Amino acid sequence: MGLELELLTAKGHTRVSFARALARRVKGRVEFGFKYFSEGTLPGGRPLCRLSLAARIVERDGRVLATLVDDNTIRDGLAAKPAGRTLHATDELRLALLAERVSWSSTEDARLKHLEALFDGFVDDGTLHDAFGNPLVITLSEPRSWHRVCELVTRPLVGPRERRAVIEAALSTAKELGCTLPSTAALHAHYDAQPWRDVKRLSRLVVDHAAHRDAWWAALSPNPGCLKLAPFPADVVRVAQQPGRVGFSTFAAALRLAGATKACDLNVLGVIEPHPRQPTLEVRCLPMSLELDAVLSSLARAEQLLQRAL
Repeated sequence: MGLELELLTAKGHTRVSFARALARRVKGRVEFGFKYFSEGTLPGGRPLCRLSLAARIVERDGRVLATLVDDNTIRDGLAAKPAGRTLHATDELRLALLAERVSWSSTEDARLKHLEALFDGFVDDGTLHDAFGNPLVITLSEPRSWHRVCELVTRPLVGPRERRAVIEAALSTAKELGCTLPSTAALHAHYDAQPWRDVKRLSRLVVDHAAHRDAWWAALSPNPGCLKLAPFPADVVRVAQQPGRVGFSTFAAALRLAGATKACDLNVLGVIEPHPRQPTLEVRCLPMSLELDAVLSSLARAEQLLQRAL
């Protein structure tokens, strides 16, 4: 399983200073890269693919412990005045995903260097051009306060011992730096999708949550201010109630056609999509906390509910 912990650093700190403090705690190092998120379209219909500053902690054995990224749903209470050209953007999704993959560098300023080398290009006034002068990535202004947003995404954690150690390190660092919880804060837990790629199990999960959502909420106590939580769409529930004698690929296709979406208490897209970016079942309706025991208790309650479907 992997975790996403949503935090807000104190004024004077950023997710970069958080990354450096966490790296010191685990005796690792920090690397800098891009995190892609889409926000609207440009004139002519091209997508606006934003590339925000990301930082990750690499342990001494070379494994990535966690990546710290922006979350564009966390803006409440943050100053909106642009203060610096620190946000990058492109109009090409595949280029944005390539930048996210290859940009990791030892310094913030070197993030475009890998793309520059790939395209035999050059950077001029913050814009990356290819060898023929065509603009590939531009630089935009963004509020400095956005750098306080700190979504900590762990690597897949194996077993309760590693889970506890990583969460404890993250929360201890958060307390040390005076982090608080955003008004929309949530804890997201990602579980391996493979056990759920079964018609009976996944249909039981969808039907159980639809029939007993109030009980799920009573058990998990999600933050009422959290965004993008909802029951499964009615058509998705109807497909799960009567899946028929079909293979999983057909059942998964039916759920997608019925309107399965990420913005639910349980995000099953990583289970049913043919080529998911995250091959996981995501439990989104968990409350975020700065206390280790509270986070572990929330995960334990979620797993008890999931176990009924397994």
